[in-house]
Amino acid sequence: MVNVMYRKNGLRINSVWFCDDIDNVIRESRADILFLHGVDLHADKLQTLNKLQGSLMVVEQYSLKTDLKTPMEEIFSHFRKNYRYEINRAKKENLECVVYNSKDLKDKPYLVSQFETEFNEFIKRKRVRLSFNRSALWSYIRNGNIILTKVFKDSLNLAHHIYVCDEKRARLLYSVSNFRSGVADADLVGRANKLLHYFDIEHFIALGLEMLDWGGVSSIDKPNGIDNFKMGFGGEPITYYNVIIGKTVVGMVAIQLAKLKSGLIHHVSKVRERK
Repeated sequence: MVNVMYRKNGLRINSVWFCDDIDNVIRESRADILFLHGVDLHADKLQTLNKLQGSLMVVEQYSLKTDLKTPMEEIFSHFRKNYRYEINRAKKENLECVVYNSKDLKDKPYLVSQFETEFNEFIKRKRVRLSFNRSALWSYIRNGNIILTKVFKDSLNLAHHIYVCDEKRARLLYSVSNFRSGVADADLVGRANKLLHYFDIEHFIALGLEMLDWGGVSSIDKPNGIDNFKMGFGGEPITYYNVIIGKTVVGMVAIQLAKLKSGLIHHVSKVRERK
């Protein structure tokens, strides 16, 4: 489990990934807002959450997962045919994949700053509504829960990925490809990015991790371009929930305002009806 605390907009946020004991985490948290990412809401867990109805927001999320206990050859066989071709070609193009763990990032903080700059440029070009949470990321790094991977052609960084990890699981947080005009051939960048995902999976298997979460998709049935790209790696579709709980008066007020803004007032009961 990943369990960190950081501040955002004056609020103390307790961010938890891969939570296996909701009751204990809720009881022990001393934050204004507790954010449980990617929770599998079985009936018994819903009973606990329904007691917190007034200070609770639950958001359904879809994603894809890869079983890292499966041999790499079998995982690779489930990639789309053109992905396998591009990755095999990229292996012959003198590309270098590099991995940095949390200790490396603490020793070389400029790597995070570089990534943030590239990420902000990337989402501006793509015109997507994403944001870089610097405070949360540094909390994960200090807690030893971040892995950054990069792929280079000579000295040029073509793509990089950031994952949040515990001892068993990894989830893609951010992914950036360097498609800036004139910097590198777009086809090469695309191949390099796919090769880096392949490298990431190999690295996680070597670390003994058991599951890779591809970082969420907007829809399984009607995928957008990013969703469709992720689906090309053969992950299994999954559904889970982000659970946000107000733990103090100011946290509860923030949750109520967020619920009013997003129309999620009765979302927990809707989740229960679908079970």
